[in-house]
Amino acid sequence: MNELPDRLVDGWVDEVIDQCLHLDAPQSFFMYAGAGSGKTRSLVEALGKLRLRERERLVYRGQRIAVITYTNAARDEILRRIEFDPLVDVSTIHSFAWRLIQGFDDEIRQWLKVSIEESMAKLADAMGRARGVNKTYLKNKADYERKEKRLEALDSMQSFNYSPSGTERLHGSLTHQEVIDMAGNFLQKDPLREVLVDLYPVILIDESQDTHEEMMEALLSIQAYAGGRFALGLLGDTMQRIYTHGMPRLEAAVPGDWARPVKVMNHRSAERIVRLVNNIRTEVDGQQQRSRVDKPGGFARLFITGLGAANSLELEEKIARNMADITGDAKWGHGPEQRKTLVLEHRMASRRLGFDGVFGPLYETETLRTSLLDGVLGPVNFLVDDVLPIVAAGLSGDEFALVDSVRTRSPLFDVKALAGRADQLDAVRAAGDGALRLSEQLLDSDPPLREVISGLRDSGLLAIPHALLNALEVQELDDGAFLEGDRAAQEMLAWHRVLRAPFSQVRAMALYARGLSAFDTHQGVKGLEFPRVLVVISDDEANGFTFSYEKVFGVKAVDKDVEKEAVGGDSQRAQTRRLLYVTCSRAERSLALMVYAQNPEAVRDEVIRKEWFSADEIVLI
Repeated sequence: MNELPDRLVDGWVDEVIDQCLHLDAPQSFFMYAGAGSGKTRSLVEALGKLRLRERERLVYRGQRIAVITYTNAARDEILRRIEFDPLVDVSTIHSFAWRLIQGFDDEIRQWLKVSIEESMAKLADAMGRARGVNKTYLKNKADYERKEKRLEALDSMQSFNYSPSGTERLHGSLTHQEVIDMAGNFLQKDPLREVLVDLYPVILIDESQDTHEEMMEALLSIQAYAGGRFALGLLGDTMQRIYTHGMPRLEAAVPGDWARPVKVMNHRSAERIVRLVNNIRTEVDGQQQRSRVDKPGGFARLFITGLGAANSLELEEKIARNMADITGDAKWGHGPEQRKTLVLEHRMASRRLGFDGVFGPLYETETLRTSLLDGVLGPVNFLVDDVLPIVAAGLSGDEFALVDSVRTRSPLFDVKALAGRADQLDAVRAAGDGALRLSEQLLDSDPPLREVISGLRDSGLLAIPHALLNALEVQELDDGAFLEGDRAAQEMLAWHRVLRAPFSQVRAMALYARGLSAFDTHQGVKGLEFPRVLVVISDDEANGFTFSYEKVFGVKAVDKDVEKEAVGGDSQRAQTRRLLYVTCSRAERSLALMVYAQNPEAVRDEVIRKEWFSADEIVLI
């Protein structure tokens, strides 16, 4: 009997999902979909059949289908593929959670009181056990006082608000984690539990392995409570769980009576790369993929050096030229834009791409780092979303584009503000003059960001965030002249350092943040694919504690990791192995790993022992 064509091998999986989503007898499911398996295609196909079959029933009942995605980019892609059908509510987990709890102001207030009081009690205990007034004590004291002020202000807050973009920090603003925690808590009891089931008889979760544990626990409890009238569909791959907020051992938490279809095809990568990711996965759960018949061959190479990362750019360019010779693909040697270089964390990219003057100070400031990495730090979004478009339009020489970019962003064009002015024409002219001065300022020079913000302040062209205005007022600031634990002073220092950076670094950072650069992080490319991939691995340069490639490559001891994994825990080695799986599986045709190691020979011996690479696929530098 002939084997099924590659495109039909996993067809039964789509049939199982479709059967689960018959609303007369809904069944929940957990679909395993490894790298390159066509998960999004299966999701869109399931939505298409469900919309066609159940539209009349859903519209009559005032119900919709909910799809929860991990990123805005994934949300936009799904919306595009379903032609923006309003019957399907596609959103990120934060937006979805906020829409559920928005308006429950009394419940939010009470939850916040309990949460803040518990946090203050922990801080008070820590301060009571501190040995003198040290750095940790001062930080805890500042946190305690900030929480105390917030607690005192709760009763005066009539309502609460939340901005997924992070640009609005208003009275009563909630953090991202608070929204997730509250939604997870409220959903496990009425009335919100019943509200959810009545609104959404079907919820499909993309990248379910990385969905916040609090929300996943709540949705699993709802499925157990209302399974006869509610279907929860989880799509993903536990091997691709790379964020610590996902539910550990999700596969074990899924009830035994759920459908568990498994996709076995990898439609993305050539045979050699599929073989590598299968070998990486072998010691975890034994799930194996099959490569396409029409994608034989492929290349995987491991380059190892003990030289350190001081001359990393030159060394990585040399390796790219080497890959061009090995693969016969000249594009490897045609510059960074012709390949995708993956670094372990954003700081490594900021150094390589030349925007560390803007990124570094914010990344080093603990209270700003999370918002920066989540893309919700207001002043940065102001620079990227407001200032840069006006600059680009002005430098292009397109007057219509310049007028349009200013009109949609400048407070000088605000309808209410203009209505109250007798000199409306003067206000419009002022906006135009401000835009022209900004363009002229950047035409033939690269001034420090301080000068650009100062010019915008003087012209009134844009509403500048307070953090930048406050930093602008300080001409000189000693990097050590602030109290440990003084959050406001630390943030002021960070923004003051940012203003010293040349404006061109803002543009470089924006291109990187939008995925337009040749660089990205190991975590940030999940779901994406590229013909040529260079993975840069340097534990020392990353300077983090979450991942340790040297444990995966046999350089560091893993005794504690083994003990933790034996009792079902998640170890540093396990997290790093999953990350390695994600990065290697991004490559379509050719893959190069550049490892900066303290013991290159140990790395070589370990990957040969594990049969990840053969001896002739490894180059010691």
